[in-house]
Parts: sequence; C-alpha cells; structure tokens
Amino acid sequence: MNLDENKMSVWAIAPDPIKEAEISSSLNTEVLVVGAGNAGFFAAIAAAEKGAKTTLIERESHLSLIRTYIGGVKTKAQKRAGIEIDKYELVEEICRYASHRVDQRLIKLWADKSGEVIDWLEEEILKPNGAYLHAESDTGNPNDFYKAYPTQHDAQTDADGFSFAPCLEDKAYKLGVDIRYNTPMVQLIRSKSDERITGVIAKDEDGNYIKINASKGVILCTGGYANNVEMLKEINPIAYKENVYCDAPANYGEGISAATWVGADKDEVPTVLVFDRGIVPPGTKASETYIQQPFKNFFWFGSQPFLKVNLRGERFANESVPYDWIVNAAGLQPGDLYCQIWDSNWKEDVARFQTLGCSRIQYPSPTGGLQSKVSVRGYEGAERDIEKYVNMGYVKKADTIEELAEKLQIPADSLKATVGRYNELAEKGIDEDFGKEKHRLSKVAKAPFYGCVLGGRILCTLDGLRINTNMQVLDKESNPIEGLYAAGNDSGGFFGVSYPEHIPGLACSRAFTFGRLAGQKVASH
Repeated sequence: MNLDENKMSVWAIAPDPIKEAEISSSLNTEVLVVGAGNAGFFAAIAAAEKGAKTTLIERESHLSLIRTYIGGVKTKAQKRAGIEIDKYELVEEICRYASHRVDQRLIKLWADKSGEVIDWLEEEILKPNGAYLHAESDTGNPNDFYKAYPTQHDAQTDADGFSFAPCLEDKAYKLGVDIRYNTPMVQLIRSKSDERITGVIAKDEDGNYIKINASKGVILCTGGYANNVEMLKEINPIAYKENVYCDAPANYGEGISAATWVGADKDEVPTVLVFDRGIVPPGTKASETYIQQPFKNFFWFGSQPFLKVNLRGERFANESVPYDWIVNAAGLQPGDLYCQIWDSNWKEDVARFQTLGCSRIQYPSPTGGLQSKVSVRGYEGAERDIEKYVNMGYVKKADTIEELAEKLQIPADSLKATVGRYNELAEKGIDEDFGKEKHRLSKVAKAPFYGCVLGGRILCTLDGLRINTNMQVLDKESNPIEGLYAAGNDSGGFFGVSYPEHIPGLACSRAFTFGRLAGQKVASH
C-alpha cells in the first residue's frame, strides 16, 4: 500500500522502540502466534503438533469469536453428501469477484488445502467431542441470478448445532501451547544485524512490558482493523459512512500496524465483510453512527430479500443482491440508510426465498426436515425477534401503508406508490424495474404491515498484509520479511472490494486453512 508519508495517520507511523530498561521480563519460545481467534488457534495447534514450543498471546481476556460457517472443497463431509465442486471454476469465481486484484496462487492454495484442514477439524476436534460436520448440499437456487456454491459446513451434534471454540482451546492446552490472555502486542522486534523479526514486545496482565523471543517466527492473526475507527476512516471511508455497527470488538489493527512499521506491504483495495442487518431507530443519521458494540441490534431478518426502499420511499435496487451490495447501493441514496418493508405473509415468503449461508431462517436437518441453528432462527425465533424490535420501537407495525410510512418517517405518498407498483410486479411474476428473480418477489398486501430502517454492520475487514504461499509477510518490493508471517484477516491478497457471499464460509475457512499452514511452515524451520 503506497502511503503518502505526509498524510500518514498515527497507526501507520512507527513509534520509538521500547527501550530495554522499560522491559520488566522476557520469555523464549520457538513459534509465537499473536491473536487467539480463528487463524490464531489453528496456527498455534499446528505448530505444537509439529513439536515446536509455541506461545499464543491475545489482548482480550478470552478467546476471540470462532466462526462456525466453514467453507471448503473436497471434504469428507461433502463426499458423504454427494457434493462435487469444480475447484478450478470456484477459484476463478473468487478471482472474478475481486476483478482479479488478488493473488490467484493464494486462492488456489486454499482450494487445494481447505479440504484436508476441515477434515482435520472433524477428526481431531469434533468427533472426540461427540460432533461432526454436516455439508449444506442445497446452497443456492437454480433460479438465482448469482451462482452459489455448496461450500458450507456446519458443526453438529444429533440434537443441535455445536460450538467448538472451547474444544480448540482445550486441544491447544493439551499440546502444551502457552496461552496468555490480557497480553496485547505492542511492537515487533527486528534484528539489527539481519533485519529478521525475532519476537515482540507485549504487555502482560499487569501492564508491564514483556519481551517474547520467537526463534522460529511470529505469526500475526489479530483479525483486521474494523474496531479501529481512525484506520477505518482513513483506509475505507465509504465503509465507515455506510455501516452503523461494528461486530469486531477485538480487531484494532495492531497486527497490520506493527507489520507496516517494519516495512510490510498491504493490500491497496479496502475490503470489508458486511451484513445487511444493522437495525436502527427511524430518524437515525448514518453519518453520526458507528456503534462499536458487537451484535447490538443484530436483525437477522434484514437479510431476507423483501421490498427495500430509500428514505424517500422509492425502490432503488434488486433486493436479491448479496449482503453488502444492497448496503453499497443504499450508500448512493439520500441518508445512506434504507427501509425494509414486509407484511403478515412473511413466513410463506421466507420459505420460498431460500437464502443461503448465515442469512437463512431455516436450515435443512441432516436427518430430514428443517431445524433452527440459533435462538433467533427458525420461524418461531424470527417471530420473537420481530416482536422484540417492535417493542423496542425499531420495527414499526401498522394497519395501513400510510401509517407505516409515517412511523418510518418517510413520505407516505411515495411509499404507497412504490408498494402498489411492487405488488403489480409480484402479481405478474416479472420484475420489470430491477429484475429480481420471480421466487424472490413477494406482495405487501396483508395487514398488519411491518417496516424498519437498516444499515450495514461490519463483521471484519479483509484487506491485509501481502503474503506469499508460505504465509510470509512481504515488503514493498514483494520480498519476504524473514521471521514474520500472517494469516486470517491480518493477511491479504485474497479478497477485493467485497466478500463473495455466494461462496458460504470462505472467510472462516481461509482463516482456518492459512492459520494451520502458517503454523506448520514456521514450526518446520
């Protein structure tokens, strides 16, 4: 990333090195992993499996969110489900989505290795704890304009879904990984003789500086910069403008900053993973809102392709586009936010929509039928969620469209005309205005009517440090910085501008896969 040194913000300017006299203690390890999240645990466990003395540090007091929507290719679970994916087509689709502003070698590496990493997860983590992987075979719909791929896997027990985060932590402890929470990284240590990264300066639980020497290497897995407002405003001001919530409480960008201070290169194109589920009260101004409270007012129902209008009551896009695309489209509308409108027939509509990934209200059960995955999923869960936000005043409920418009603070005449036109198109089964698929059209005809104001919510940033296929961080001449590695959202070269929603579980799987590869590479030195 070519930063103008005269305009660089604090995050990109290297501070003075911590002096030896300020360091209260030190420890020696072989592999140091920074960040106890998706990539970090997979890296630490892989390094420990190779016999390396491994230390894992984390700024928070607990492990970070472990995502459970896992994408992959040629897994045992997919074989059991009879799923076949053209790996080469999938690689090209990921590249196409980013206009090829990616390193295709990294994407091919993920496609080659994701299956064995996911199989390891099932055999070594899930099965010993009474769980297994279920491959979602019905991802997408042949009538959709956007092709989807059945990459998603879900951790399951026979009774319900399964969170395996504690199991990863337990596995790491059993392998002898030294896990230190409340230990944020402050700076990387670079040898004056050969410029190799030899460790980090961190702070211990008491706030004292500690020097951690890593003889084999340091792996950065701190998770991007979504919760660093300064970095977000500078690197991706559009994302800051369009989104109203941040769901990445532990992502302050320290891995990217620290690597930048030692000369690392970074993706030029800012990229975020955005959910269209940020519900706010009518009258909210997006430009004044970026709430750094994870999962506050998380409205799962917002990802359903119901009628969506701008704050003038006008339809402005095909509501069936990927999550972040509707948010992008709204960013060109007055006020940046938008309204979702639906009626009392929503259950029948949702059944027909068949959205994919984590937006689904109902999931297919491995044993047949449908199941809900979390408390707000399933029709009953969605109904409770809608009622919750009605009671909070975020979702508005009305007996007429005019009354609904008044409660949403948008022009009644405009909304009434828009609903009339939308119902006409739904009756025809042809969206002559925006081309939405027939099965995603739904009338707004049965009272009571519902509506809410939505914006985006950032799950994570995806533009990171440039790496090669050995997970080594690269400098601005594309040469590896010896001793420094990155995985997960600290690493780049994989996504561009938007996240390919129609390849479910890709971000999580990239973190798992590259974290494990990084741990194996560093430990083998």
